[in-house]
Amino acid sequence: MTTDAGLRLAEPLAALSLVTDLGMGYPEESAVRATLLATQLADRMGVGDDERRTVYYASMLRYVGCMSTAHEAAEELGGDDIAAMNRMTFVDSQRSAEVLPALLGMAGRDRPPLGRARAVADVLVHGKARGATIMKTHCEVAARLADRCGLDTGVSGALYQIAERWDGKGVPDRRRGDQIAVATRFANLAHLVIAAQSADGPDGSREVVRRLAGRTIDPEIAEVFVAHSAEILEGASGHDCWERLLAAEPGPPVVVPPRRLDEVAEAFGDAIDLKSPWLHGHSRGVAELAAGAAQASGCEDATVGALRLAGHLHDLGRAAVSTGVWDRPGALSVGEWERVRLHPYHTERILSRSPALAPVARLAGSHHERLDGSGYHRSSEAAALDRPARLLAAADAYHALIEPRPHRPASAPADAATQLAGDRSLDRDAVAAVCEAAGHPRRATRAEHPAGLTDREVEVLRLLAQGLTKKEMAGRLHVSASTAHTHVVHIYEKIGLSTRAGAALFAMEHDLLRPEDRSFGR
Repeated sequence: MTTDAGLRLAEPLAALSLVTDLGMGYPEESAVRATLLATQLADRMGVGDDERRTVYYASMLRYVGCMSTAHEAAEELGGDDIAAMNRMTFVDSQRSAEVLPALLGMAGRDRPPLGRARAVADVLVHGKARGATIMKTHCEVAARLADRCGLDTGVSGALYQIAERWDGKGVPDRRRGDQIAVATRFANLAHLVIAAQSADGPDGSREVVRRLAGRTIDPEIAEVFVAHSAEILEGASGHDCWERLLAAEPGPPVVVPPRRLDEVAEAFGDAIDLKSPWLHGHSRGVAELAAGAAQASGCEDATVGALRLAGHLHDLGRAAVSTGVWDRPGALSVGEWERVRLHPYHTERILSRSPALAPVARLAGSHHERLDGSGYHRSSEAAALDRPARLLAAADAYHALIEPRPHRPASAPADAATQLAGDRSLDRDAVAAVCEAAGHPRRATRAEHPAGLTDREVEVLRLLAQGLTKKEMAGRLHVSASTAHTHVVHIYEKIGLSTRAGAALFAMEHDLLRPEDRSFGR
């Protein structure tokens, strides 16, 4: 919640923790439930407010670094990093009898027989060392992102130790027992419990804790959990976990200046872009380009800010799709393409959970919509897409074109601008503004329609030709009735006519009633 006093940090971070649920293949609100469980345990064991606050935030962000090695996991373990990380949740990394069957069952399973044999051999030789590197990477990235979100050094320090083990056989520093941060110990046990409960119920969670106590997790915390598991699990379940999570923040809520929301969004945008080397820098590039295009279009400061925020967050839903799909150099299967088409939906769903982020949820979820209805996830047509949505779509399309992808090389900026200018599924004025923000000379766009009509006026003309009233037009276009009236007046002035039938005839004469079709690729 944002107030005059500032932004309550827990609220957007809780929403963004849903991204890590997607990236790990866990049920929605797993991180929320783990945070509730960890804080209950810390309270039961008499941990003070300051340390419990560290437990709270470290638990919420326990897996925030998990997507940083998604590319490597997908490449080595069958193309599906989400399934791979999920499967390794309960594996003791120091026991070959547990590790090898898991790794060998996944290695190279997306390759032909000879390729799979080589992948299996590679895992046998290098698997242990690579596993340690992957976990160290998770620690490093998680700590860095916590710092960027404005959390104190206790939280980032705890996250840096998430791959440490009670028996001293973890990484990055082989800390043992009480050398491991208190918050780390609670967070690791809590997430293990929630994952085990989701997979095998309460009995499964107790069994996993007993098995790993003294090896990967703190035996004292494990003992308290097992002794009171029914009550503790009940306190971390239910339909109101979200509200109880915010109420459970220890001590006074952490409140930061509202501008910190942009910094949090930028951090999470960078985190999702780590999912594939092909995506690095995409979200921040789209954010700046969309904001610059809004400024070039004369938008109000609030719209510029909303586009910058939505740009940073628009691709959070990529976490729901395995990196093997994003890194695929060839054509996608029907099922893979459907998962890709749903990633804006996941973005919108995540952002809608937070009052601070909800105002940009629909905008961020519209970045692949197109004027002709060929986009996704809603297949919205022109009348449902307002100015900010059109600017974001154009910014995302331009920035994607100037970046290399597995299935194509990057386009030169000038070529990207030309491609966008010829794409009739994107708003011409939005494309012109994006190209101007990217440093290209602004092209005239109004002359492309007869009588100097703008793209927006052509939309209004189509509705006018259908016989809609100004009020109905306003509803379809998401504008006020007075704005719709102004558009109609300008249209009549430009085409030199004054009746609906005359306008409809003009539209038919110039073939303006049918949006251009366009095949839609990745």
